[in-house]
Amino acid sequence: MTRLKKWFRFLSACFFLISGGVILIFNRRNYKPIYRGFRYFMEHESYQIALRRLREDPGTSELLESRYRQGLQVDWKKLKSLPENTLGFQFAQFMKHPEVTPLEHLPEAQTQISPEIDYLRQRIRLIHDIHHVVCGYPADELGEMGISAFYVAQINSPLNSMLLAFGLIKCTIRMPARLPELMQEITRGWQMGLKARNLFGIKWEELWETPVDEVRRQVGVEVS
Repeated sequence: MTRLKKWFRFLSACFFLISGGVILIFNRRNYKPIYRGFRYFMEHESYQIALRRLREDPGTSELLESRYRQGLQVDWKKLKSLPENTLGFQFAQFMKHPEVTPLEHLPEAQTQISPEIDYLRQRIRLIHDIHHVVCGYPADELGEMGISAFYVAQINSPLNSMLLAFGLIKCTIRMPARLPELMQEITRGWQMGLKARNLFGIKWEELWETPVDEVRRQVGVEVS
């Protein structure tokens, strides 16, 4: 790729990320501009570091090689029939929240970049809401900031570090009284991410019938 094309991609990424961040300040559910910008950002060192952290994890490496459960399909009927304390049932309940985007509406469902990246992005987006359940983070703004800090701790995620930056700006402008609460959740997410197992390489579908408390014990997540 020529230097001119590299600069074009970088400037395009900056445009979409900054404009997306501004839009996100006023409409927290509109992530599309940020996802568009991040597509251009994939060759940046920060993204490559995150990819390397994912590939170095044995569990994630195995999922990538086998394309474990490729796609965003979930048997919701089965999950809703499980006991209430299980991971599967709690995940199904979480996905009913009005602030949660249905899996079939996620932008990753239509993304086409490369076989590995497409799988990885879809897989991460699917398990993102499972991580909310396991880490005890609700489907609200503070919950998203907490889980973003968790991801930065686990894989050095550049997308989530940017979401944290925009989240802090938004809180400062629109909810200044909640800044201490936001910082507490970010700190908790960061510390939780450092202590827990890598949550990206776990075959969560094999834990649907396991009580959530037992799942947390297995992966080293402590929810206070």
